[in-house]
Amino acid sequence: MNKIRIIGLVILVVGIIIQFALENDATDFISGILIGGGIGLLITGKVGKSPK
Repeated sequence: MNKIRIIGLVILVVGIIIQFALENDATDFISGILIGGGIGLLITGKVGKSPK
């Protein structure tokens, strides 16, 4: 696994932990963003556009 995918996995785990650890409307929003970003990084393995 490359560094970006490891970072994506860490972000995904942090988002899941925040979802269960804290009870607040703002934390639901933040954990959703973290989970979505983590899944995106895990799937693509890169940040930004690829050079043409």
